[in-house]
Amino acid sequence: MNADRSTRGSGVGIEVSGRVVRGVHVVAEDDEPVRVTAEVPVRTPDDDHSMLDALVRLRADLGHPQAPTRVATFAPSNVLRRIDVTGATGTELSETRSRLDHEHGITSTVLLDDGPRRWLLAIDWSSSDARRLEELVERAGFVDVAVDPGPVALARVLDREVHRVRRTSPNGGFDLVVRDGLPVAAAATEPHGDLPRLAQGDAAVPPGWFDGMTAPSDLVREIGAMTIDSVPDEALSVDGWSYPRYPAHDLRAPARVCVALGAAMGAAGRAGRVRPVDVVEPTASRSIEYPWVVERLSDLPEPTPATIGPVKRFVASVLPRRRRR
Repeated sequence: MNADRSTRGSGVGIEVSGRVVRGVHVVAEDDEPVRVTAEVPVRTPDDDHSMLDALVRLRADLGHPQAPTRVATFAPSNVLRRIDVTGATGTELSETRSRLDHEHGITSTVLLDDGPRRWLLAIDWSSSDARRLEELVERAGFVDVAVDPGPVALARVLDREVHRVRRTSPNGGFDLVVRDGLPVAAAATEPHGDLPRLAQGDAAVPPGWFDGMTAPSDLVREIGAMTIDSVPDEALSVDGWSYPRYPAHDLRAPARVCVALGAAMGAAGRAGRVRPVDVVEPTASRSIEYPWVVERLSDLPEPTPATIGPVKRFVASVLPRRRRR
């Protein structure tokens, strides 16, 4: 068996962002867990063959790893927010997920544990696109594949003092609000700049600030208005180890690999308990309107069954019956 799969603490993280895929392979070593990073352009992101070709080349650049893999993505127009479900039973969680599906069209959620608190992260993205990526990554040869939202992956490698993050990129980015190391809300942003950038702030967001905000436009406006300052740019913490600061043009630069690195830490099980994204399958009642199926067939009364009268019954008893041969 390959050592990567048998050693606890090893994992592969992949970021899929527009016309580029980035990968990080982390191993169970104390001095420097990051073994190799790679970046491969994608000619046509919407074409399966083009995306598969890029993923195959990425796996080769990473040294054909056989460790568990997490794929992180967050496309334009995607948003997420968390809901307090502390103390909720399994039935109540199912009801909350069903309500998100029917009222807001949100079918993807993730449970996050924060000591005695429990949060349900509602992810407004295309679950079919996430399944497509998962299938393509598996076809490329990666193993134990799961898909994460990009902000969830990035939150795993942020210092505890960080509460606001803005990750910009020529392929698209996102704004993220974090509290106690867990994502609170996030909204995707438009492509910006020539190189990926990562800005972080330590101004904490008051508890409950995003409660009641269900419209994506409200989340985008509120998150986009936040200011970023006071924390050194591109400071990442990997399982207690400070990630080196490489130049912005280096493929190992923190702003480039931060999302893939967070995904790799999640795949390696080195960022607390990892829960998969739960997807509520669309119900028939949402997609099919059944017609009324009861209709009147006839106005005529029901026919009465034929019976033998008393005269015929008397005659039949008197007359001799014909003997059968």
